[in-house]
Amino acid sequence: MSGDTPRPGSREGVQPGLPGRRLLVLGGTAAMLTSVAGCGLRLDLPQPPPPVPTRKPAPDERFILAVIKDLRSLVRAAGTLEPRGAARGVVRETLAAQRRQITVLTGRLTNAGVPTAEITAATAPTPVTPPTSSGAAGSTGTPSATAGSPSAQTGSPTDVAAVRSVADLASVLATITPDRWAALAATTPGTRDLVLAAWSSRLASAVLLGATVDPTTIPSGARPRIIDQTSPLVYGFEVVAAQSTGARRTRALATLDALRRLDLAVAGSTTSTPGGWALPFPVTTPAEAQRLATHLLSTAVDATVDVAGATPDGPALDDTARWSGRVQALATDWGMPVAAFPGTSP
Repeated sequence: MSGDTPRPGSREGVQPGLPGRRLLVLGGTAAMLTSVAGCGLRLDLPQPPPPVPTRKPAPDERFILAVIKDLRSLVRAAGTLEPRGAARGVVRETLAAQRRQITVLTGRLTNAGVPTAEITAATAPTPVTPPTSSGAAGSTGTPSATAGSPSAQTGSPTDVAAVRSVADLASVLATITPDRWAALAATTPGTRDLVLAAWSSRLASAVLLGATVDPTTIPSGARPRIIDQTSPLVYGFEVVAAQSTGARRTRALATLDALRRLDLAVAGSTTSTPGGWALPFPVTTPAEAQRLATHLLSTAVDATVDVAGATPDGPALDDTARWSGRVQALATDWGMPVAAFPGTSP
């Protein structure tokens, strides 16, 4: 039989000219190429960079950064002065209060996730050029703000370049422009209350250093509440003066005179002292008169945020801070130092 099955060792079934050994080699090469092609030849190319994570801004971040920058500039400017007499103590207390304000406001940002390095870079204080014989004059221009700086977004910064004396510092502290009050009014309640307190403290320091801080020319929406707080102060200090003796009576009369002028300034010629206003406790001795004086002044200062109102606009905040600053300045004569955030608990 011829048979169709090849014998063992036969080369039948193999194409002529293509040995089986070469088929194995070619088959292995093809498999390698297929494997490389399957893995892809892009392994040698650089991988695309991962997306840069974006940070959500903290509430009122730009505004708070601008306030911190302003404070740091004020601290640096005040540090160049050498005040004498009573001004030395006021400047020292003012610096302590402003450093505390920087710490609290910075903590407010870091607690909200703002990196410390970003805060430091954005709040670098404005340099203060020491006075020189040839350059002191004509160096009072307001520093300009760049488009990306916090101050450019929230109002003009304080002109610390003009600070050459305690009087200059007082004038600078007393100047808070309307656009900054408007920017404060647009912030969240927590920020608004803290900065209102801080700026009222700033105005108190200005008064103590000799600056004039008058009520706003046009009464704001907060004016009725300001009057309601001021008139009882007048009546209360009439009692304090009547029950005091010696130097304490002299001090009480000076405070009373200042409160009467403040009452007239905020209420106009129609002011009247509420004679039926009830005292918080009986006052029949000098010691009780001292207690009443501190109680009245501390209560008025603590009411600053309430006086501004639940949704104050810029003029109401300005009006409130001016009134509070003057009351705080009077309170220092009764043992109440300049505070960082009067009336609040940051």
